[in-house]
Amino acid sequence: MKAPKGVVIAIALLVVILVISVVTWSLRVQLYSTRAPFSAFLILLILLVAGYVFMEQARLGRSFPVRKIPAFDAIEEAIARSVEMGRPVHTTFGFGSISSSMAPQYVAGLGVLAHVARLCGKYGAKLIATLGVPEVIATTEEIVREGYYSAGRPELFDPAYNVRYLTDQQFAYASAVQATIVRENVGANIVVGPFYAESLIFMEAGNMVGAFQIAGTARETQIPFFVLVADYSFIGEEIFAAGALASGDKETLASIRAQDIGKFISIILIVLGVIMLLGGFKLVDSLNWVWKFG
Repeated sequence: MKAPKGVVIAIALLVVILVISVVTWSLRVQLYSTRAPFSAFLILLILLVAGYVFMEQARLGRSFPVRKIPAFDAIEEAIARSVEMGRPVHTTFGFGSISSSMAPQYVAGLGVLAHVARLCGKYGAKLIATLGVPEVIATTEEIVREGYYSAGRPELFDPAYNVRYLTDQQFAYASAVQATIVRENVGANIVVGPFYAESLIFMEAGNMVGAFQIAGTARETQIPFFVLVADYSFIGEEIFAAGALASGDKETLASIRAQDIGKFISIILIVLGVIMLLGGFKLVDSLNWVWKFG
């Protein structure tokens, strides 16, 4: 089978960079910044090429299955239970600016919101989406509108009720979300995105009203709180897989396979580093390649 032109170009680019790197290393020339070791750049480049290759294959019709994620499957159960109890569904995906380093987590949260909105339309549930990201107010409103309209329930969409922008100030946002959860007596509390000290506040508020709780974040310092209190949790990069599953887009699902390659490389380096450390050799010193004159 003939490889796509884009794949050939990406692999050729990787080979050229490697050849240039080897030549400069043999000449003892500093080619990369001392603050950014070349090994990190090389791993990033491998992941970019892998992602591009898999996405090209997805465009050609290849499918990339993603393992089942219990927290994702539980979303439908949470919404159905809320309808049975006659209580609304609440979801939120954080506060701040989408132009920050947390942008991928915001996007994953929006993907989960789209899935929640479609299910709310399917079951006729009332949805309350609170947010603290002003740049995506219109996007959030459109996602919720599409969820109800695609299910043939446009009469359930009320932007003033369904989409509530609170504030981009952390604890004002946390207090407002907590008040919304308690005041509206929500039946399901779905929290996915980048969260900080407010994570446990949201979980405790949901626990107070007996809500079915599903939470997830890629911020490792907050994962334990979600795992401890929520009924189901997305752990780390599972929120990105959830966003891909929610979209159903083949190219997005293909990008997950490239992330798996990154995890595989990380596991190999960790195991190899531990083994070599037992022999008194630090693998990290070999990975910090920074080449200089002389």
